[in-house]
Amino acid sequence: MDRRMFVLSAGATVATLGFLPGRVGFSQGDGVNVSSNLLLLGTDYYPDQTPEHLWEDDAVQMAAMGITNVRIAEFAWALMEPREGFFHFEWLERSVKILNAHGIAVILGTPTAAPPSWLSKKYPEILIVNEHGVTLTYGSRRFTCPTNKTYRKLSLTIATEMAKRFASTPGVAGWQIDNELTLGSDARCYCRFCGEGFQAWTREKYKTLEAVNEAWGTVFWSNTYTDWTQIPVPLPSGAPTNPGLMLDYDRYQSYANVSYLEEQLMVLRRECPKHFITTNNLPGVVDTIDARDLYRKLDFVSADNYPGFFALFFGGQSTSSVASFAHDFSRSAKDGKPFMIMEEQSGKAGQPYFSPQPEPGQIRLWTYQAVAHGAMGINYFRWDTANFGAEEYWHGMIRHDRSHSPGFDEMRQTIKELKSLGHEALNAPYVAEVALCFDSNSDWALTIQPSQMNLKYATELMTWYGCVGASNAGVDIVDATKDLSQYKVLYAPVMYIVTKQQAERIRSFVQGGGTFVAGFRLGVKEENDRVVDTPLPGLLRDVMGVEVLDTQPIYSEKQGVKFSGMLAGNEAECKVWSDILDPKGADVLATYTTGQYAGKAAITSHGFGKGKAIYVGAHLEPADLARVLLTLSATSGVKVTADVPRGVEITTRRSNKGTLTYLLNYNAAPVSVKVAGKMKDALSGAAVSETVSLEGYGVRVLEGA
Repeated sequence: MDRRMFVLSAGATVATLGFLPGRVGFSQGDGVNVSSNLLLLGTDYYPDQTPEHLWEDDAVQMAAMGITNVRIAEFAWALMEPREGFFHFEWLERSVKILNAHGIAVILGTPTAAPPSWLSKKYPEILIVNEHGVTLTYGSRRFTCPTNKTYRKLSLTIATEMAKRFASTPGVAGWQIDNELTLGSDARCYCRFCGEGFQAWTREKYKTLEAVNEAWGTVFWSNTYTDWTQIPVPLPSGAPTNPGLMLDYDRYQSYANVSYLEEQLMVLRRECPKHFITTNNLPGVVDTIDARDLYRKLDFVSADNYPGFFALFFGGQSTSSVASFAHDFSRSAKDGKPFMIMEEQSGKAGQPYFSPQPEPGQIRLWTYQAVAHGAMGINYFRWDTANFGAEEYWHGMIRHDRSHSPGFDEMRQTIKELKSLGHEALNAPYVAEVALCFDSNSDWALTIQPSQMNLKYATELMTWYGCVGASNAGVDIVDATKDLSQYKVLYAPVMYIVTKQQAERIRSFVQGGGTFVAGFRLGVKEENDRVVDTPLPGLLRDVMGVEVLDTQPIYSEKQGVKFSGMLAGNEAECKVWSDILDPKGADVLATYTTGQYAGKAAITSHGFGKGKAIYVGAHLEPADLARVLLTLSATSGVKVTADVPRGVEITTRRSNKGTLTYLLNYNAAPVSVKVAGKMKDALSGAAVSETVSLEGYGVRVLEGA
């Protein structure tokens, strides 16, 4: 993968592997279950890139620092199959044996993100064709077509051979399929095989050409299809391509990658029924694959977390907020199930250039940030820093000269602390009072037709998340297709596409007493990416109690917004976009102050059933938006934590054994935080009341209340 690209758009028990003496046998009959047998606190290890005479020393050092598992082999296809049909696993078996002898479990990675050169040279048809029609060359990774049958067959073969070889091998605990699907310089493929796959997928979805033509509106520009083979991939074509076709193609590419993974999953389930199976990605940050579909049949979500890169590329966004969002989405993708960080930044990170060394305390802080949001395991990337290859500046836990990295002792201490918290704490449910809607359909459709050059779905989503997260009430990330009754508030920024299923879920939620807060461009399109033929906001018009009188992209001329009622306060400026609202039973909470729509409604509130629906038609600056959204939370029964210093986050995980409250300080300077009632520091055992001190980049874990 080109990692530079991914951001552009119970006490210690015998179940804790690190405290078990000697070998750890995870064979097929052992009944391995990640939720009960193993704490996943480890590192990503590359014996394929490390001289074999160093493997024993590596295992000794890992065991000494408390590491319980390693992930290995996800990029070692060329060593495992040096030529077609000839398999060589002996080296890998030796590595697993050494690790197992030191009580370190192994997660094996199927190596299909980086095929051997012999394969790529022999079968050039496996190469991605990018969105410009250019065929990629081999020599890196993530350059293969997800549809191509040859590559699928070869991938399934190596995965099958690995599964059969290691199904009963002591020490093997689970599998990671592939690596970071779609996370490369070219996330989608537009080759002829994908064209044929898309035609077959379209036929399965729509059944008839008449239905396709109707759904996409192909009569426009004379694009009516009379044969399935006429349906193209959306390569450059002189003018913008049909948006319905483009959205379905994005859906197909997500499907192709998920089905590619599921072929390997079927084999691993059959051959290794006692092993857990996952895959890693950056859920919520990488949006070219539907993560809910990706993880649906896997045992748990595994995510990668590189806050240093977030700091480099998310210029205007809070690094901590971006990471927290990714963690919340990782947990939410499988309906609240604890997730794993398969790759956690352990030092400087980069390829041609790299992020700074984390400040003392930051690696521990990032680790606890994940745990505070629902993680049950952490693997630090990577063990030893490579002396060669594209990631030789992606620093690990030990340096190029094999000395300990600046963060080594910090990671050792953090692992020790997490073991002391134990299984119960690391698998405790996360407490969330509110939800934020993130839907791939709206994301992809708005990317196709943003309507204003500076309007980006990801930016709006992250901004709303940052504002909502400031309440410290806990946030789940949902797509509004399931029951929402557990939440007090549902926020939906730029819900551009609203399906009938989503509309019914939201309607039921509000009728039952929930608060729905929607942003501008609500319900503009239906699921086929056609503009609705009713007044906006379309399917939710009755719930919102308004009609959209007009929509205005804003460029040089800015629009003022005056607040009233429960939102009364300083006037704000509206940039990028404004929906002009015509109340049809809704109360006005803000109006525009300039231009032809001065005095018209910008924000409204409508009582519907037992609940209410708020339409935020104006694009507000983050500070103004935060005031609005936090006010709406507080008036909807959400317990907004007051007097929390800026840059401090509070989360809660609750199990049958009690409540753990995590206090995280993202500031370099110390802060003090007020707490309610008497509590105990879960790590030191010290009593805490009234005020808690947090050092710079500090963490406190409190029991009680």
